[in-house]
Amino acid sequence: MTDFNTALDLYLRGDREGALRLWRMLADQGDVRAQYNLGVIYDQGEGVAADKPLAAAYYRAAAAQGFADAALNLALMLDGGDGVERDPQQAAHWFWVAAEAGNPQAQFQLGLKYDTGEGLPRDADQAARWYYRAAEAGEAHAASNLGRCFAMGEGVTRSDVDAFKWFAIAAELGAANAARYRERVARELGAEDRLRAGEAAERWLREFRARQS
Repeated sequence: MTDFNTALDLYLRGDREGALRLWRMLADQGDVRAQYNLGVIYDQGEGVAADKPLAAAYYRAAAAQGFADAALNLALMLDGGDGVERDPQQAAHWFWVAAEAGNPQAQFQLGLKYDTGEGLPRDADQAARWYYRAAEAGEAHAASNLGRCFAMGEGVTRSDVDAFKWFAIAAELGAANAARYRERVARELGAEDRLRAGEAAERWLREFRARQS
């Protein structure tokens, strides 16, 4: 019986034509992994000529079945007009599908849509909610944006302690400029609050790293 792994074995042995033929057959039968894999292959031009519209079609087929990575990739294509017509509203929809399935990058992007009002009505509460979910999963840019939400009181109760915490976390996770924002907020805090915020960030980072190990 032909299955995804049979095609994968062919691909790894160098028989790309045979693998693609089997994956196309499986994709036509609704196999979500084959649909996603073909989307990646045509998106990146791996062993074939890149074909962005075809990649988007395969991503859409897999995304319609709830495949989070396909929904994210389709959303990114639609959001950036990458080989397809730019459509922020459709991008927001597919970011939502991937975000609900637990994809941190999609959660961040959905928060950004609510934050900027591009593709969705502006909603500070929803922006902060999705930034928080993504930040809790270790998405650095979401942590930085959540820090800004606390610093400005956008969608959350204003708190320099929480702003410092999330900027500190974002800096450790690699977000550009987060350390500078943390120090800016630090100037608004007394010594005791700075210590409390720093300890909260360190505790979160320890727990996060323990979950990753």
